[in-house]
Amino acid sequence: MIKLLLPLLLVVPPHAHQPHRALDWQPCPGAGAVAECADLPVPVTSSRTITLTLARLPATGPRRGSVLVNFGGPQGDQIAILRSRPQVFDRVRESMDVVTWDPRGYPGLSRPALACDWSLLRTPRFPADQAGFDRLVAANRERGERCRATDPELFDRMDSGSDARDVEAIRVALGERRVNFIGTSYGGVIAQAYARRYPHRVRTVYVDGTGNHSTRDWERELDAIARDNEAFVRRFLDWAGADVERRWQALVARADAEPVPALTANTAYDGTQLQALAFGKLRRPAQWEEVVRAIAAAEAGDASGFAPAAGRDPNPGLPGGGVKECLDFPHADFPRVTRTVERLRRIAPNTGASFPLAWHLPLTCTGWPTRTANPPAPLPVALPPFLGAGTWQDHAATKRVTDQVPGSRTIFHDGPGHNLFAGMMNACVVEHVSAYVTERRLPPADASCP
Repeated sequence: MIKLLLPLLLVVPPHAHQPHRALDWQPCPGAGAVAECADLPVPVTSSRTITLTLARLPATGPRRGSVLVNFGGPQGDQIAILRSRPQVFDRVRESMDVVTWDPRGYPGLSRPALACDWSLLRTPRFPADQAGFDRLVAANRERGERCRATDPELFDRMDSGSDARDVEAIRVALGERRVNFIGTSYGGVIAQAYARRYPHRVRTVYVDGTGNHSTRDWERELDAIARDNEAFVRRFLDWAGADVERRWQALVARADAEPVPALTANTAYDGTQLQALAFGKLRRPAQWEEVVRAIAAAEAGDASGFAPAAGRDPNPGLPGGGVKECLDFPHADFPRVTRTVERLRRIAPNTGASFPLAWHLPLTCTGWPTRTANPPAPLPVALPPFLGAGTWQDHAATKRVTDQVPGSRTIFHDGPGHNLFAGMMNACVVEHVSAYVTERRLPPADASCP
């Protein structure tokens, strides 16, 4: 899983001139309350507010500011995540409060939440013709309207640009002159949205394993992601040998012609589904042998080896209903989807268009009842240097974000995984991030962490 100089000149947030308001911090609900919580009203429209619940880990030494954190998802349980790993902020908390919030509209402590289906949404197969695409459009519109009907005003303002306005309201409420923002995974999209809208309010931005939502040409970004994925899978294929690559491509072509049964999962997989499921397993080198065996079994007629673990939905998909994503990314018609898929399959013969931004979102957001509110757009020039970090899986996309901001640095981890700071809690990355947000001290160019 990014209106630019002109919108920046025109947008005046409704809370921009509000005075600093005191937040009533109290122990967060639930056992083991290591964090304090407070409620903050924020505008949805000029005549309506909703209530964000914030949480903070207070500074353990003399306080010199705050850092805001969004762990990604996108999802609503940010406070629960913060409370589950306070130790990653030990160094930062020597001089700063660490603050997060449950984002608008999602189930969590903020209210109200949209009454939508937040479970896994299966990714449809690429339709063979316009009629099949039209059926997807109708199904997506019906699903979206069902969710939107619970609160149309809020539904239409669930994009990351609206989250950025909430971040600005939090900054005002905290009494901070500038924002320090840690955005991991999809939280990096919110960080990019904030930097675009309020560049003069940015002190530090750290993005980790995020997508590049700050591009002028979305189709070129899809091409870049396809190349990233192909390079990632190339590590496996070089390990497995040329014969495995030949057999893999033949299996994908065969599955595209006629889906291969996955007997234990009671389903069948086409070529794109096999590519997506294999990519998920290849994120862990310990499973590479398993993928080689799965290819052999699928050649013999049973693709069960590609199925997720027992008890999980056997088909590819994403949780969360796509509400935010459908407002953050472009929608596409059938001719464009077809052209994009054909191009990405040429660029990346082993992974194709199987990644969510080229497959899941175009097929689940087309027909969405609300237009894209926060489309990708480049970052403004006047920003202080960013810090980024990424693994085999996501370093390249993260670097495409940080490279737009002069003086920025991006840390590379030569290994698998995702979310080096708050997920993997890589000690080297944690130290660099802590020095950056507290002292604005950046690592050297081309830094790496083991």
